[in-house]
Amino acid sequence: MGVFLGWTGGVFSAVLGLCVGSFANVVIWRCPQEDRTSFRPARSFCPICRTQLAGLDNIPVISWLLLGRRCRSCRVRIPGRYPAVELIVGLLFLGAWWMLPPTGTEALVRLLVAFYLVAVCVIVTLIDYDHFIIPDAITLPGAALGVLLSIGFPWLQHGHLFFDAETPRLTAAVASVAGAFAGAFSLWFVGWIGNFFLKERMREAGVEDSMGLGDVKWMALGGAFLGVELVLEAIMVACFAGALLGMALKLWARWRRGTAPPGIPFGPFLSLGILVELAWPGAMWHLVGQISAAPA
Repeated sequence: MGVFLGWTGGVFSAVLGLCVGSFANVVIWRCPQEDRTSFRPARSFCPICRTQLAGLDNIPVISWLLLGRRCRSCRVRIPGRYPAVELIVGLLFLGAWWMLPPTGTEALVRLLVAFYLVAVCVIVTLIDYDHFIIPDAITLPGAALGVLLSIGFPWLQHGHLFFDAETPRLTAAVASVAGAFAGAFSLWFVGWIGNFFLKERMREAGVEDSMGLGDVKWMALGGAFLGVELVLEAIMVACFAGALLGMALKLWARWRRGTAPPGIPFGPFLSLGILVELAWPGAMWHLVGQISAAPA
């Protein structure tokens, strides 16, 4: 735990985030491909010339700069998104360390869980943005991991619905499973409502479902870690952010006399909701309570 304490803890968290961001780039590129896994082949390689990268060519951000933003072998330009992902994950890890200081064993476990969720949110966001899918290989094991960690470290569910400190492991498991169910069912229901009321628009756009099952499973993962209340709040944040962007795109298309995209991936907004709940758990419910209690 000592490596996470003091200012060195911030540096270590940021560097760890850069390295995890480098691995995230691998997952983002390989996971949607049926013939590859995140660990096969074991070594990173140039997707153009297939040359395996040397260790010195695989240092986050630094190698990209030293190589002049080009592959050492084929000299094809390396997209700036790769170091951008590494930097984003590094900054998010640093932010998680700042907001969840590891002052003890319980706090350290919470921080490591936050690191995991941050990395998965970035991975899911970019895969969904690129391919309009959220792979089961990420969501289903992640949901199971949330339940198992809740049993092993019951305090992760402290304060969540169904948790009882007198029987911590059993009720933590119940709270985690309930959160997974609440997240998955709520999003499935939103999709069902969308399919019912937007049939004509979906038919015109050639869209079969307003909400993909990948999103449903993504919120099962989120709920397994966040619990019932916070996963529902994460979905509220996602719906609000998605509606704002949708309206902005329509206004932009009208101003440019074009057409708005027929659909946008919802996974990135759900990822935003999870990150908001990690940083400010319960903030949305608090805001709704303040608005409802305000005098007319």
